[in-house]
Amino acid sequence: MSIYNSRTAQPVSDHSRGAAMGTWGLWLALVVLAMFVAGLSAAVLYSHTGQEAWPPQGIEQPGGMYALGAVLLTIAGAVSSARALVRVRAGQRRLSGVALAASTALLGAAVLLLVIDLVSVGFRWDQHVYTSLYWVMTGMTIFFVGVGALIVGAALIQAVVGLIDQDRHLELTNASIYVWFAAGAAAVLLGLVHLLPTTGGG
Repeated sequence: MSIYNSRTAQPVSDHSRGAAMGTWGLWLALVVLAMFVAGLSAAVLYSHTGQEAWPPQGIEQPGGMYALGAVLLTIAGAVSSARALVRVRAGQRRLSGVALAASTALLGAAVLLLVIDLVSVGFRWDQHVYTSLYWVMTGMTIFFVGVGALIVGAALIQAVVGLIDQDRHLELTNASIYVWFAAGAAAVLLGLVHLLPTTGGG
């Protein structure tokens, strides 16, 4: 089974005519989101080159441990969602459920780390373009990863009640695809926030 012939949780009369509408919709949405991430990234790079000090005087650049931990947890969550898909395709529903639960927990932990990061940074979003971009990029990462946690959690519930099985796993397939996108977006957004070289100031 693949995205080209796997069925959704609801019966499909003919599932051999190509990718399902839901999968096409997902890929189109990911293209739009990728363009949004690219735009944010360009804004950060442009703003960085136009500043004499990055971060500005009086603002200390936060450490990247929370961000690194969040990216690693998100990648681990994506791996767990992929393992869940492999398990359910093999008819191992129980193991698939365990992997889905692990993925949901990992993604939730990543969101929690980023929330703690924003609470502890010590500066407001409106103090400087640096602080604004820090909050926006971290906030968007929270959004992307949080949506992934919700989607995988929904797939977990579907698996528990029996709507996802060896023949019906399109929702899980799409959830796994999205979580991998969220992991990539987190790496790009948080990497730009934390890895751009300082140019004086804090």
